[in-house]
Amino acid sequence: MKKIIILSGILFSAIMAKAQSVDLTKLLQDINGANVAFYTTNEQGGAINTYADVSWGDGFGVANRAFIQSLRNVVLPITLSKFNAKKDAEAVNLTWTTAMEKNALHFEIRRSTDGKKFEQIATVGAKGNSDSPVNYSFRDAKPASGTNYYQLKSVDRDGTFTTSIIVAVQFDLSKTEVTIMANSANQTIKVNVYSPVTKAASFAVVDVSGKVLLRVKNISLQKGNNALEYTLNAAPQLLIGLLSSANDKSAYKFYY
Repeated sequence: MKKIIILSGILFSAIMAKAQSVDLTKLLQDINGANVAFYTTNEQGGAINTYADVSWGDGFGVANRAFIQSLRNVVLPITLSKFNAKKDAEAVNLTWTTAMEKNALHFEIRRSTDGKKFEQIATVGAKGNSDSPVNYSFRDAKPASGTNYYQLKSVDRDGTFTTSIIVAVQFDLSKTEVTIMANSANQTIKVNVYSPVTKAASFAVVDVSGKVLLRVKNISLQKGNNALEYTLNAAPQLLIGLLSSANDKSAYKFYY
């Protein structure tokens, strides 16, 4: 009995020693179900060209077979390759891409104002099974004032889930914000104004010398997002947009 225990200990040590030499590329291929027959070797060190004698797992034989089996049993439903959040007027656009999906069910979109306590604000269905990139998006139309933290919870059909990295967007809902998109070829400018309240305003465009190129009075801004468009007859150059109301005045540089 003592000899058996000693031999078992030696075998265990040998297994642990071999486990430390895992080829991560082969490991990943096998976990993801790739054709590892052309990327591995048998226990004698020879190349494997068929599945007849594949010592599946990592190409190093029985040392890691149990470990690989455990990974196969808990393979993640979704491999997330990208997750972004971008402010868009009074909303936040979330976009993400999966590199692979296996029996995926849906994504739970979670939001937090402190980066610690998250609440679910929406659910987006997953494609389910895919070996190629899949793109998703969601628009949060009611972000909180201040910093908004977002996280994805990817859920499998059997209840398995993973959570993504956390992304953040700063949102000041008490401040007027302006985005100007100009196209000198078409002689137009598009002005996107986010206003925290309903108010009257005026808009002007001047060049760097102060010459007024456009002036629009009595603009009625509604609370939220306002889309404005004007014709501007001017040469390509650096210009300044001026938005004025009873309580504030802001200047925005843009190239025409």
